Amino acid sequence: MRITSPALSTHLEQEIGPLYLLFGSETLLVEEALDRIRSQCRLAGYTERIRLIVETGFDWNRLQHESRTLSLFAEKRLIELRLPTGKPAEAGSRALIDFAQNLSSDTTLVVVANAIDKRGQAVKWFKAIQDNGIVVECPAISAANLPRWISQRMSARGLKHEPDAVEHLSRLVEGNLLAAAQEINLLGLLYPDQTITAGIIRQTNADHARFNVYAFVDACLSGAVERTVRILQNLKHEQAEPVIILWALAREVRTLCRLSAAIDQGGRPGPLFKRHGVWSSRNALVRSALNRLSGRRWENILQRIGHADLMVKGRTRFRRKDIWEEIESISLAICGSQG
Repeated sequence: MRITSPALSTHLEQEIGPLYLLFGSETLLVEEALDRIRSQCRLAGYTERIRLIVETGFDWNRLQHESRTLSLFAEKRLIELRLPTGKPAEAGSRALIDFAQNLSSDTTLVVVANAIDKRGQAVKWFKAIQDNGIVVECPAISAANLPRWISQRMSARGLKHEPDAVEHLSRLVEGNLLAAAQEINLLGLLYPDQTITAGIIRQTNADHARFNVYAFVDACLSGAVERTVRILQNLKHEQAEPVIILWALAREVRTLCRLSAAIDQGGRPGPLFKRHGVWSSRNALVRSALNRLSGRRWENILQRIGHADLMVKGRTRFRRKDIWEEIESISLAICGSQG
């Protein structure tokens, strides 16, 4: 069975299952889900907790041994198996399938992993856990959903808050959910009986926003100038590699060039998007970019990215200005705010 992260608490109040898989790109949510299982197990009389970490050379016989050999001092036990890569290899796959098919009433196994892609979710061991246990995915909170998450988190903490406060805090912690949780806890300690306003947020919070290259590319495609510049400044501050940023931009713009040319020749966006590997979740973003600029403009931007790449690699002919200024200029052109 598969449930959402918020639904886990309700599930645990009804029963503690023998097998769980917690995975996702948002580490905070994965760890909080694990904490909820631990707490409920303690209340239910689980007196032993065993922690296993799958690293190079890990002996999967340990899982079988720990799950089938109950100690003299524990009636119930919780086994936490950390699988950072989400890929247990052949021996691990067999061990997890065996556990899923031979569940015990006195042992609960929780497999904890990072993000697992669609292909990884289609393999036998994943399906075995999903068929016989509980799978909980903890995906990253998008920028669009972050204000709602913060508002719910504040309410759960007993904090009254104004919409402006939520929006301001969202801006400060975007891409850094751990910082968001910490700041909300801090607000709860400092202002337990006050309504949280944007002014309070400005007084007590630093800018903890953390972005990656892909967030920057998406901001460019969306045409959001202010957000694009802000993410780029953050990437520069974090000493991101310009060559990686340019690679990500080039990959996206190259696809846009192909799509634009095909659409100009009468192709339909839907089938073209699928053919060129555009995820359905990004369709609206790509459509927006295609509608904003012509095919010729996309070709020109791709050429500029190529010149910027030569700047990074030290070709003297293209050393005309700072590489970060050039990337900003290119990103603004993608946003449609420059010629």
